[in-house]
Amino acid sequence: MIFILFLQLALLLFLPGLTLPGAEFDSLIEPAEASAVTFSTLPPPAARLPTADERFSQPRKIRPESLGVRISARSALVVDAGSGETLFSKDPDALLPVASLTKLASALVFVESKPDWDSEVTIASSDMRGGAVEYLIPGESVTAKELFEIALVGSSNTAVAAMSRSTGLNAEEFVARMNAKTALLGLKRTSFVEPTGLNPANVGTAREVARLAQAAFLEPRIREAVTTRQVTVRPKNSKGSRTRVIRSTDALLSSFLAKPPYELIGGKTGSLGGGVGYHFVMSLENGESRPVIVVVLGSDSNAARFQDAKSLAVWTFDTWSWK
Repeated sequence: MIFILFLQLALLLFLPGLTLPGAEFDSLIEPAEASAVTFSTLPPPAARLPTADERFSQPRKIRPESLGVRISARSALVVDAGSGETLFSKDPDALLPVASLTKLASALVFVESKPDWDSEVTIASSDMRGGAVEYLIPGESVTAKELFEIALVGSSNTAVAAMSRSTGLNAEEFVARMNAKTALLGLKRTSFVEPTGLNPANVGTAREVARLAQAAFLEPRIREAVTTRQVTVRPKNSKGSRTRVIRSTDALLSSFLAKPPYELIGGKTGSLGGGVGYHFVMSLENGESRPVIVVVLGSDSNAARFQDAKSLAVWTFDTWSWK
């Protein structure tokens, strides 16, 4: 698929020592815009070898008079995942609590720990976190795969805490790996103190959230989870098991953006009280473009964050061309 090639080369460019299967490219160029976060130039997919013009084509603004859309988000960014060009921005370097967008980093660390996805994890009292709908109770057991799905589809804080513990790392070690991962991705201002996002000391910027999401959505298991509208799990306890349906916190999976010509590559929600507001990051394409990444931080409400993201996506595809 289009976005897989784009995201693979993006990581190759940013992490030159990394080798991905089947990823061989004969030349690279510098990103279009220098910043603390580097987005990489990516080749378009084709059955034949692309020409230089095709490989390094930049998005072109076809409505130069259009300056953007009005949104409630305090900070926002739309970036072309291929060239790294900023297509829209609103205070994109403001340092803000990132809430449950933290879970993208937690998921990356968990996947890289190479878990046995069929192994069972028993929920401990120490895992209980609250902050959202509780899908699990102490004493219940779920597979590592189910735990991962509950964490990302339902944005469960308890599931993330149990997921972290199941790696065998203590809390400090797991968070240290999260911060090491963000450093490896070049995120200089992003910092985590715990894996769920409940602590407002987990901070980042729209620009760096976009880069984190780009890396996370490259992982097939993460991408599958964050594009799943609902998942059925069967927690076990001493009395047997019962079925639970976990619905995604991403309302746009049921919107027109989830239908052709659009394709949602991934999305993640986050929110906190205390004036932090509602966050959302997504990656998508419209059948003609390269993938774009949309970030909104600090929208006024749950509905407002999705409206902000939809408005930015539609404006972007109406205003920019990749032809």
